[in-house]
Amino acid sequence: MSMPNFLMIGAPKAGTTSLYEYLKQHPQVYLSEIKEPHFFSFEGRTQGFNDPSRANFIRKKVTKIEDYKKLFEEVKDEVAIGEASTSYIYIPEAVERIKKYVPDVKIIAILRNPADRAFSHYLQHRKNGTEVFLDFADALKEEQDLRKDTICSVCQIERLLTQSSANA
Repeated sequence: MSMPNFLMIGAPKAGTTSLYEYLKQHPQVYLSEIKEPHFFSFEGRTQGFNDPSRANFIRKKVTKIEDYKKLFEEVKDEVAIGEASTSYIYIPEAVERIKKYVPDVKIIAILRNPADRAFSHYLQHRKNGTEVFLDFADALKEEQDLRKDTICSVCQIERLLTQSSANA
């Protein structure tokens, strides 16, 4: 059974969906049908989110290794096998799980100017009706997650790079 040989990680609103769609068109690339299974972030966890904006996230989340492996059952002779989950850049446990299940995996990290990313994320929430603040500055003051994501992503990339150099 095939497992991914590359993972796309990155900040939300940084272009992972675009890259996923472009790569999916290539005949030598296999990408899981579920774009963001988040397996390495949430293996074995059942996590309830009360935020209605998280409904799509919850529905797609894969938490069992058996279900994760099923995502790659249809691999034929593709050279590159992968998936894209933005949460891997934030969840510290993801690094150890990646190392455990796919130790030689390649990582594609997609980053964006943190201020532009945060504003784009804010606009998405405004559009979806899930943002309570009308002013972006107020949202930044009150929403710790908007600022925390940028700091955590730098730490996570360092962990992933350390893991990769240890495997080299």
